[in-house]
Amino acid sequence: MNKTNLFWQVYLNLESEVLELSKYIFFTDTNSHQLETYSVHIADLLVRVCVEVEAISKELYFDNGGIKPRGSKDIFFDEDCLALINKLCKTDLKVVKIVATNFHLEKIENKVLTPLKNAHKRSKVFWAKAYQAVKHDRYNSLHYGNVKALLQSMGALFLLNIYYRDIKLTTKYLELHKIDMGFGSKIFTLEVPLQDNITAVLNGEEFNNKILKSTTSPYIVKYTDSVYKQIVEARKKYLDDIKAYWISQPELKEPAFIQQMLEAAEREKKHPQSCVIPFWELCQYRLNKKVPNHLLFEERKKLFVQTSEWKGRIRQINKHLKENELTPENIQAEINRAGVLAGMELDRLFRNDFERKSFNDGYCEIVLDKGNVRYDV
Repeated sequence: MNKTNLFWQVYLNLESEVLELSKYIFFTDTNSHQLETYSVHIADLLVRVCVEVEAISKELYFDNGGIKPRGSKDIFFDEDCLALINKLCKTDLKVVKIVATNFHLEKIENKVLTPLKNAHKRSKVFWAKAYQAVKHDRYNSLHYGNVKALLQSMGALFLLNIYYRDIKLTTKYLELHKIDMGFGSKIFTLEVPLQDNITAVLNGEEFNNKILKSTTSPYIVKYTDSVYKQIVEARKKYLDDIKAYWISQPELKEPAFIQQMLEAAEREKKHPQSCVIPFWELCQYRLNKKVPNHLLFEERKKLFVQTSEWKGRIRQINKHLKENELTPENIQAEINRAGVLAGMELDRLFRNDFERKSFNDGYCEIVLDKGNVRYDV
């Protein structure tokens, strides 16, 4: 049997025993002290879980460059093994969530855990102190063998198994939300990794072998290297096509349009959240030229409803005002809105290939952050 599967199978067996235990003890933190419930059986489970923590920590130590020789008596699972893992993977920050449906936990500190925070420091984490107390003085320390210590130690063991299994997944961008971040656990799940390494590519950030970093999730989401290169090229073509389009537009020489863009830029300075989108401004400008405001309402209305902007795809999908709902009071706002939506459609014509490669056809990979994840460029 593969070593990773051996450790995972032991974990699943322990998980089954904890789930079975929850049938007889109501796991809750509301108006009771149920998490402090202790027994010989719970203490035994705690010891067995922590023995697995020690064993898998040492395997991770050897697999990740630990310099002390296997079999050495001065290898400590916390100060040596967990310390090395924390240095590589920032395990202090990694979150594990309790999602078991028959656990009734309300307090955030009991259902959202950072089980390896300070675990590399001797006796600095609750479950490890409980383990040492129960292991060395079972009779006088039996109260440490409680549900809370058991759940926290199980969270630590789950997280270490995640690192040891080192599962790498590849999926389409549009299917990222389908990933089971519990990887088969019935008690725990991981934080969903942020998509900042995806959006940064879409926004044109140059990576140049930059190391990617995770936060509270052990995992990083990134495009596959081949898709990354395709997106970079598609974005370059997209920007080149836009540049070529704009150079050929006569509005760039019209004082009224130049003034409109200057005013838009001033608005952006005052209100940074309302950024200037050139295509929106252009299509608004063009539509206002087609339907000038010096005309009488009925004439403006007749011209407006005949324009391609009024009949635009996005406008129809969003079901804006109908023709009989246009009034002298709202027509200018509707003209401006239709211009913006037409600008979105024009932008989409240029973005189609770029977005297809980025979203529809864009394959991503979910990989563990061990301090060496990057785009291969």
